[in-house]
Amino acid sequence: MITTTSSWKKLVALGKEAPHSTLSGLFLSDAQRAARNTLYLNLGNGSIIADFSKQNITPEVVDALLELANEASVSSHRDAMFAGAPINTSEGQPALHIALRAPSTHKIVVDGIDVVKEVQRVRHLMADFATGVRNGKIVGATGKQFTHIINVGIGGSDLGPALVWDALSQILTPSLHCSFVSNIDPVDVEKVLEQHDAQHTLVVLCSKTFSTAETLSNGRIIQQWLAASVGEAGVAQHCAVVSVDPQRATAAGIAFAHSFDIWPWVGGRYSVASAVNLANIVAFGSNVFDDFLSGMCAVDKHFVEAPLAKNIPVMMGLIGVWNRSILGRETQAVVPYSTALRLFAPYLQQLIMESNGKQISSDNVAVATQTSPVVWGGIGTNSQHAFMQMLHQGTSVVPVDLIGFAKTQATHGDAHDSLMANMFAQAQALAFGAESTEPQRAMPGNRASTVLMANELSAQTLGALIALYEHSVFVQGCVWGINSFDQWGVELGKKLAQNISQQIAQGAPSSDQDASTSQLLQWYLKHQ
Repeated sequence: MITTTSSWKKLVALGKEAPHSTLSGLFLSDAQRAARNTLYLNLGNGSIIADFSKQNITPEVVDALLELANEASVSSHRDAMFAGAPINTSEGQPALHIALRAPSTHKIVVDGIDVVKEVQRVRHLMADFATGVRNGKIVGATGKQFTHIINVGIGGSDLGPALVWDALSQILTPSLHCSFVSNIDPVDVEKVLEQHDAQHTLVVLCSKTFSTAETLSNGRIIQQWLAASVGEAGVAQHCAVVSVDPQRATAAGIAFAHSFDIWPWVGGRYSVASAVNLANIVAFGSNVFDDFLSGMCAVDKHFVEAPLAKNIPVMMGLIGVWNRSILGRETQAVVPYSTALRLFAPYLQQLIMESNGKQISSDNVAVATQTSPVVWGGIGTNSQHAFMQMLHQGTSVVPVDLIGFAKTQATHGDAHDSLMANMFAQAQALAFGAESTEPQRAMPGNRASTVLMANELSAQTLGALIALYEHSVFVQGCVWGINSFDQWGVELGKKLAQNISQQIAQGAPSSDQDASTSQLLQWYLKHQ
């Protein structure tokens, strides 16, 4: 168990000393602190800088964290993942999201199949499909060209594609407009359908197994809407499915003319580099998707090749362990200074909390430390007028990741300079605070932050940012000894919801229902 290692014991001791040092003092005593705690990643067309110097770390803490990484066998676990080993132990599967963006020259064999070749096959199919839709050769049942796409999915089949659309549509001009339907709330899907002409609409339905209640419900509603306009026989021509087994969609009553594979070894929250992103591939073109994958691939290469001390996702993960498990920070905020990344925090909520929000280790024993923080956030500067007050003067210390870009695609560069000035100022104020003779005006400082910056927001840098967080999550899972690739906590609620849905259909709660739920169901049924 990791808590019995010598490095963990060192970190616990250092954690007890941490309240006696301040970031102001650490910078004053070390002229090289900023340079030594800043790492760089070359993306080819640009770079990413990660400044960890405003985290509550010392050289001794960094050394102990690197020793911890070695004692947790982070490097060997990483190599096992990239080799296709079944590191998702509870499901007996590899975790091969990295194969989705691997160069075509790579080879990863699982059960005798080169999965990289399989990925390349599907990528070619998606590229051809995207080209056909964009140039009008693939059309709807009435012969009209598609102008709009509705993506139907939930969790990783929604959060990733929605993030990519929301980010890239603010810096690029898509050929088709994308909308996203995820929640089983009928208001959601009906409002989206009101804005679309069925004859010009392509529907992409994403589900690994087509057993997800939300996706099936929304898919059926949308197919009824399509049928009313193009006829039952024409529905399939407007629909594409993304699934491990397209026949499951057929069995669930979903009609489709186009299908694209994903694989059991890709978890939903790690699937943004797969056909789950089909809507954006069609909207922006396969070249943009290639750029997106190139950013992820560059981070994969860095994660594998860079020494641990110079490895951005490794240090992100280790510092996250320090903040959560040693210093007891319960939450982590993420604040991009870019409106285009307003969906980044919700995306990271699933990636981080669904991966590492666990209390049982891979060995099926209780973990001996705190695991995933609660992840939340917003965009700058909006968050400065919402929750940053708490980060500066609140009783809870919240580490925050601040994300920015050197360039903007907007024409008003002076406003972008002001935006970035605010980000730099927030990091500075959190770290160093301000004294005042009036206590309510004093800022204690010593509040941790990491600053991540790239040259500009692009498909490539978006892919790179996502991959950085993916691998940092993996590092933390290795240290905590948990399986970051299953999500059994999601399943119980689904099962109970099915049972309760039957009781609603019958008009009464079952006799074995708990008193609280029974009371709520009775009230609900009475007031429908």
